[in-house]
Amino acid sequence: MPVYKAEGIVLGRRNLGEADRVLVLLTREHGKLSVKARAVRKPTSRLSGRLEPFTHARFLLARGRTLDVVAQVEVIESFAAVRTDLLRTAWASVCAELTERMLGDLEPHPEVFEALRQAQEVVAGGDPEVATLWYVLRLVSLLGYRPVLDRCAVCGQRVRGAGGWQVVDGGLLCAACTLRDPRARGIRGETVGALRFLSHARPHHLTRLRLSPSARAEALDALVTYAEARMEGRLRSLGVLRDLQASARPPGGDILEARNP
Repeated sequence: MPVYKAEGIVLGRRNLGEADRVLVLLTREHGKLSVKARAVRKPTSRLSGRLEPFTHARFLLARGRTLDVVAQVEVIESFAAVRTDLLRTAWASVCAELTERMLGDLEPHPEVFEALRQAQEVVAGGDPEVATLWYVLRLVSLLGYRPVLDRCAVCGQRVRGAGGWQVVDGGLLCAACTLRDPRARGIRGETVGALRFLSHARPHHLTRLRLSPSARAEALDALVTYAEARMEGRLRSLGVLRDLQASARPPGGDILEARNP
């Protein structure tokens, strides 16, 4: 049975039969692919602990009739700190689900792979919310959907401070175009500045970003709705994240604001 190697990150998994699992991997060399892990749900399996969600590993894969099969796994980074914290897990799940749904099978995107790996490092040890904002913007930009952030997406006028946001026309709007477009929503200057910073930031720069809770909510809403418009669907993991945040909110504390219907 022919075999090949791949460096990958586990995006998701589902049970198959009595003991198998199907894993969705984002690999550096081959893009997104689904593979089978045989008998991995048995207590005696030596692979089960190496195939957890978000794990970054080197895989030896054997060609199969319908799905290729995991033969060996060498863990590079388990990102255990993500899985032991429910909120970090939820933020990482948003990144993973968006990646899985926006990429086609077997379409190599090594730059997306590297961005996801870097984002997971920050989710594990830094501010998971800022890491997710950075990754969503980075992902859509790498796939050719970079939103307009330096000027009005409709008239081209320079936007200074607050403006509007419109996902169909591609991002930021000036005040005049915002007023003329019933689909546009207002976006504050703090949020605009944050999105511009994130569009150029390296992962190690993310600690410099200071955002109010309301600006965080607005930035996430803007970026997620923009990405959802490109993938023509809604992110299921975002609902889980909002439920977790609501349950963890202290009395009188801030959480992400609900999105407009």
